[in-house]
Amino acid sequence: MKRIDWWLAIPIILLLSLGLMILRSTAPEVFWYQLGFAGLGILIWIFISTVDHKIFFAFWVWGFILSIILLILPVLFGNYVRGSYRWISLGPVLLQTSEIVKPLLLIFVTMAIRKWYLGIIIIPLFMIWRQPDLGSTLVLAAGVMTMIVSNLSVKRVLLLFGGLSLVVGLTAGFFLHGYQKERLTTFLNPYTDPLDSGYHVIQSVIAVGSGGFWGRGLGKGTQSQLRFLPERHTDFIFATTAEELGFTGCTLILILYFTILWRISTMIKLASNQTDKLFLQGVLGMLIFQIFINIGMNIGIAPVTGITLPFLSYGGSSIVSLMLTFGFVQSISSQITNKQV
Repeated sequence: MKRIDWWLAIPIILLLSLGLMILRSTAPEVFWYQLGFAGLGILIWIFISTVDHKIFFAFWVWGFILSIILLILPVLFGNYVRGSYRWISLGPVLLQTSEIVKPLLLIFVTMAIRKWYLGIIIIPLFMIWRQPDLGSTLVLAAGVMTMIVSNLSVKRVLLLFGGLSLVVGLTAGFFLHGYQKERLTTFLNPYTDPLDSGYHVIQSVIAVGSGGFWGRGLGKGTQSQLRFLPERHTDFIFATTAEELGFTGCTLILILYFTILWRISTMIKLASNQTDKLFLQGVLGMLIFQIFINIGMNIGIAPVTGITLPFLSYGGSSIVSLMLTFGFVQSISSQITNKQV
């Protein structure tokens, strides 16, 4: 029986519980759906964590092939929702395949990090971007870049980021969709377009500020309950939390995230296996980027990119993907603990 890493398990369970509590308050119509996926996610986490992760990692090539297939499915059989092909229908459930492939692609990069064919990771990244899903593309790219950078010297890191910055700066205008360009240009001053591209940020900042120290109370937030705040249960759930639970609730969330990030960082230092270190670095990079950008766009210091908040935001595919990822993390943690004992 593998030991449970409570430094990971307790914060994750508390974040899931907080997310469900906020959803019950602001979007009760999706509460049971999210509760079901949270339960499924926990079962997946338990199963994966009890199996040696190296068994799964051994099928990394097949994982990459499966990822490509999953990303093709929405194009062939997917539902066209809000201007994109991201979901496939599984009966009453919509599955966002770009979320499910994240841990599979992290495993691929982990195993192919020093191979000449590592560059084919650009194929699934391009496919996700073309759905279009800029948020998932950036989150996955952050994890991949963290893994690559960790294996380079400082000089090469500077050259890499300098080259990437130049390429992105020169080509962003050609690859970004119109609404994505508007989000980038209005986040510095959302009041230039308060009724359209700047509306989300303005309402989010109002919600965050109105919560005060203790919050207005569950079900008593004006911005969220009266639906002035768009995507109150997904991208802007942090603003909803700030309005209803105040500074106290937000501080608790940040402490829980910090605990998870601290624990993964500690595991990276303790891991003797380079493969384990690489995978953990990828997970850490993705989490830091996702948490920072989501909270940043909720308080107006980052552009709106459609990135959700891990474990809190509504989304069954996201929960399953996260719990699958942390099943591998738990398995690695168990092996580190056993070696220390």
